[in-house]
Amino acid sequence: MTQFLGATRAASVPVHLIGFHVALDGTRLYDRIALTIDEDGRVGGTLDRIAERDGVPHRAELRGLLVGERLAVMLEFDGVSPSGVMLDLVPEACLHGGAMSGRIAGGDGEAALPYVMAHAPAARLDRSPTHGWGTVLVTPVAAGETVVGIDGPVGAEQTPYSFRTDDNRHVEPTGYGHFVNHACEPSCEIVYDLETALPTLVALRDLAAGDEVTFDYTRTEGQLAGSFQCRCPAPVHKV
Repeated sequence: MTQFLGATRAASVPVHLIGFHVALDGTRLYDRIALTIDEDGRVGGTLDRIAERDGVPHRAELRGLLVGERLAVMLEFDGVSPSGVMLDLVPEACLHGGAMSGRIAGGDGEAALPYVMAHAPAARLDRSPTHGWGTVLVTPVAAGETVVGIDGPVGAEQTPYSFRTDDNRHVEPTGYGHFVNHACEPSCEIVYDLETALPTLVALRDLAAGDEVTFDYTRTEGQLAGSFQCRCPAPVHKV
């Protein structure tokens, strides 16, 4: 069983996850998920869908089962599930934290689409005081410890949300990395994995629960760092 789901059984506190898929119209959809699983494998929780086009969360209740390593849940938006929206996931190899992959399917003949659900032990998706949505800590993290790993497809092109790899390619994050904001006085720095060249965010100082995970875009992201207006609370801004 995926470790983070196994630890969730009969826990009084839900586990926080982030889900991702691309809709048929090309819209990138991210979900903030909180799951509880009882000793019999019954699954409950909530899913807040965040579409990039409006940033407004749309809440669904989750109901389903964890059978062995397979997680199957039904989504009920506004108390009903008229299209039978369902997630069917199994564990996948993941460099950081834990992850599951599978399909999200709707009724009415809709195609099932690839779906990824990721877990970072110390983090959750929440409102940022300066940049809309952000990655926020749920537990303290000591200086020098890994906070969030950046996973996703790697390519040659830079995008507004990509991270540069150590071999000068770019990874498009499908997990919490998509919601890691810039700060001129950041809480984390980029460290590269020696084998994969993928970036990892490491705490620059002792961090408390509730602190936002941020890094300085100007250190690694080149021209992208000048494409936005910084609203972080630092007295002097780099961008």
